[in-house]
Amino acid sequence: GLEWGAGYYNGDIKTRKTVQLQHMEISANRLGMQRSEQLRELYESLAVGESNQHARRPSASLSPEDLSDAEWYYLVCMSFTFNSDQG
Repeated sequence: GLEWGAGYYNGDIKTRKTVQLQHMEISANRLGMQRSEQLRELYESLAVGESNQHARRPSASLSPEDLSDAEWYYLVCMSFTFNSDQG
C-alpha cells in the first residue's frame, strides 16, 4: 500500500500569502518545519499509545487539545494508508 507519512504542514495558506519580506518568509518556513516535526512526534506518540497504554509523551510536546482543525486533518491524512486496489 501507499503511505503518506513524510508530509509538511504549511499552516494557513491565507496567512502565508501575506508574508512579504524574505526574512519573514524564512522565519515562517522555519516555524512550519518546527510545527511539522511537532505534529510528527504527536502522531508517533499516539500510534505508540494505541499499542502501549503506558507510553508517555515528552512534557514539551503537543497534545491533541493544542491542534487546530487543519492540523487534525493533516494528522489524520498523514496516517492514512491506501491499499493497492484503491484509487
